[in-house]
Amino acid sequence: MEKDIIYVIGHKSPDTDTLCSAIAYAALLKKKKINAVPAVYGDLNPETQYALDLFKVKDFQKVKTIKNKTVVLVDHNELSQSPEGIEEAKVIGIVDHHKINFSSSNPIEIDVKPYGSTATVIAEKMMTEQFKINKQIAGILLSAILSDTIIFKSTTTTKTDIKIAKELAKIAGVDNIKTFGIELKKKKASLSGLSAKKVIYSDFKIFELADKKFGIGQVEIVDPKEGKEKKAELIAELNKINEEEGLTFTALMLTDIMKEGSEVLIAGDKSYIEKAFKTKIESDSLYFPGMMSRKKDLVPKIMEIA
Repeated sequence: MEKDIIYVIGHKSPDTDTLCSAIAYAALLKKKKINAVPAVYGDLNPETQYALDLFKVKDFQKVKTIKNKTVVLVDHNELSQSPEGIEEAKVIGIVDHHKINFSSSNPIEIDVKPYGSTATVIAEKMMTEQFKINKQIAGILLSAILSDTIIFKSTTTTKTDIKIAKELAKIAGVDNIKTFGIELKKKKASLSGLSAKKVIYSDFKIFELADKKFGIGQVEIVDPKEGKEKKAELIAELNKINEEEGLTFTALMLTDIMKEGSEVLIAGDKSYIEKAFKTKIESDSLYFPGMMSRKKDLVPKIMEIA
């Protein structure tokens, strides 16, 4: 293990919440005289890059593996979602807002709360511990909250998310949270110029169900035409990923921010989603009005049929 260095890192296919939370939590640990390094595995999406550039944040390290590293996992706790090398890493802590699917032979510190984003958990912790949040940290934490809650439209949104976002906005100098949130989401919402593989893997997670594994990606859109034009290409790529990863099924949520619903594209065994939602899928996709969250609206219902 690398001596005296703790890497704070989120899941594969990093989104805004996973990296911004890692940066903020590492800053909190550093304040406690802990040698913490915020890290990221994988390429950044345009939304995350926009937030980092806007608030002039560059203090993080890109890693290709966490093998033989001491790590704190943020924004996830399922090993199937962790970066390469997790099996040979030493996990000493978890900060998350997802369901728990983690086991350890040693006691570790776990801070998991049912909020709309991990950034809310960390911001609340900072405020409780009277950590002085500067404009940079406030800006990226606010960006992460707005990203994960889809500007408070997601069913995962809590009163705490909204309250803390407002406090962070004051520190970050953001006058209109909604306007800022829409501008932020637009950076990621366009599928133009992106390959189907890039779209799917921009926010893709693998879940375990009994002895089965399934993958679900999610991307937000503001122009439904983009989704329709790319649908055939996306379904073809989902089928390819499903075979290559050896999954039971693979799905992609095309979440319409304005219409507030998701079209779910599916490859592989469709019966799990059919049973979960008591419906019949005649083609390769189905539209679900009001579905905004993979974490709350889709994955739990599939898990319930195990």
